[in-house]
Amino acid sequence: MIPNDDEDRHLQDVARRTADSIFIVRQRAEQELIRTKEVLEARTEALADALAATEASLAERDRARIEADDARRAAQEANDAKGRYVNMISHELRTPLGAIGGYATLLEGGIQGPLSEGQREYIGRILHNQRHLLRLVDELLDLAKIESGQFPLRLEAVPVQGVLRSVQTMIEPQFQASRLKLEVSPCDESLFVHADGERVEQIVLNLLSNAVKFTPPGGVVRLTASARDEMLEIQVQDTGVGIAADKIESIFAPFFQVEPAGGRARSGTGLGLSISRELARAMTGELTAESVPGEGSSFRLILPATSMGALRKS
Repeated sequence: MIPNDDEDRHLQDVARRTADSIFIVRQRAEQELIRTKEVLEARTEALADALAATEASLAERDRARIEADDARRAAQEANDAKGRYVNMISHELRTPLGAIGGYATLLEGGIQGPLSEGQREYIGRILHNQRHLLRLVDELLDLAKIESGQFPLRLEAVPVQGVLRSVQTMIEPQFQASRLKLEVSPCDESLFVHADGERVEQIVLNLLSNAVKFTPPGGVVRLTASARDEMLEIQVQDTGVGIAADKIESIFAPFFQVEPAGGRARSGTGLGLSISRELARAMTGELTAESVPGEGSSFRLILPATSMGALRKS
């Protein structure tokens, strides 16, 4: 038997050690709780910062969207205003230009008496410039309509062989006058494009007219058509002066004109290629160019191919 005093001391010692252990455990728990609280507070602060940043980002995105919408509306309004202005000015120009052409034609026909060679030459120049200005007016109207999305297109199945024959008939006199050879490769009569036939002819005629301007006498221009996958390609290739590599894309910009070798100016408005590319894209196609200075240029009109069946259905 342990004496009572010893037993009491033993119990007190056990109690003290137990109390110390409880105190240490409690102290550790409190320290862990403090650390956990600090971590939670830090995470809460980080989440709050992230939330604030997200809200700021969303607000900035909303502001950017509103600004972009405002900019688009302003651009559309400006484009519409430009279209109305071009349309008004063009119609205002057509009337006096028509009168100039009419009077010049009457004079050329001798209505006021015989003309001297010098007078006939001057009237010829008047008519030439009058036609040039009318063509510029028409091209400005076309460009304004295309840019405003109001250019009418009649998309249907168009026989490519018919397009090539039509443009060959229209352009042959220019080739003969310029002493150039036009080679039109035979075309498969089963080839059709889904496009506006009149606009396809307009594009090809413009490409051929450019080839005439930039190909020296004795040169050759080739017109071909071929199918590629689900697209059809009409190519105009010349043996002309060519275009520098850094000017290839510029030629499709409105009013841009290639500076010819020797500085000899060539007539034109600088709108033909720009309008042609926009027309091609409006018909879900493309117009591209490749060239080597001194060797010639190649233009490719790419349009969606279709079938004879589509022509019959239309």
